[in-house]
Amino acid sequence: MPHRCGLIHVRGPLPVGKITATEVSEHQRMCEERLAPLLSPSETLTEEEATRLGKKDPELEVEKFLSANTQELSKDKWLCPLSGKKFKAPEFVRKHILNKHGEKVSGVRQEVEFFNNFLLDAKRPALPENKPLPPPSQAAPPGLPGFPGQSPQQQSLLGYPPGVRPPMPGFPGIYNHKHNRI
Repeated sequence: MPHRCGLIHVRGPLPVGKITATEVSEHQRMCEERLAPLLSPSETLTEEEATRLGKKDPELEVEKFLSANTQELSKDKWLCPLSGKKFKAPEFVRKHILNKHGEKVSGVRQEVEFFNNFLLDAKRPALPENKPLPPPSQAAPPGLPGFPGQSPQQQSLLGYPPGVRPPMPGFPGIYNHKHNRI
């Protein structure tokens, strides 16, 4: 096929002897192993396991939200802190929140649903288990001079301790735009 610059590029025949049938089957097997967890049906926890882990009830959480947003100012004076409106009874605040602040109530329900779905997923992400670290070796390998109180992993390649930079030859100082030394 002609190129913009006038060069012609032609591919040669595919090398036949380079890829073997065992390599192809090994590649297919590896791809299937990697895709198997994604294609397997999802596992869910039982209800008793979910309640033990802290599954939330959406209606109970909505009631907690309503009671948290109903404040008593004095006798027969109640406040909706979401809008600053005052009412004569808590039932009116509840009705007001459900009618005027429905998006916040549905947000609470949605958060509970997301939390429960995460909790019910048996393959949810989790922190890796802590493995005990091997005991540190105190002896420095031969040929590497050690600094007192440091292991060989803490030394840099040039023998300087970590955090200390070796001097840079050819860079005596920093100059400003007028070539005066700072």
